[in-house]
Amino acid sequence: MDTFFSFYVLPALLILLKSVVLIVVLLIFVAYVLYADRKIWAAVQLRRGPNVVGPWGTLQAFADLL
Repeated sequence: MDTFFSFYVLPALLILLKSVVLIVVLLIFVAYVLYADRKIWAAVQLRRGPNVVGPWGTLQAFADLL
């Protein structure tokens, strides 16, 4: 039983943990890129940008889903 956990379960849990960390990091990166994209295009179009929804416009992407 010890070999089952050491050879199968622990590596599977480690892979799962690494996958979750990677997904979270990628989602945070995408959120920052989306925010920067909105701010850049707001500057190009000479408007204020997404700053109405939430603090500093951080919830604008969620408001767009509605």
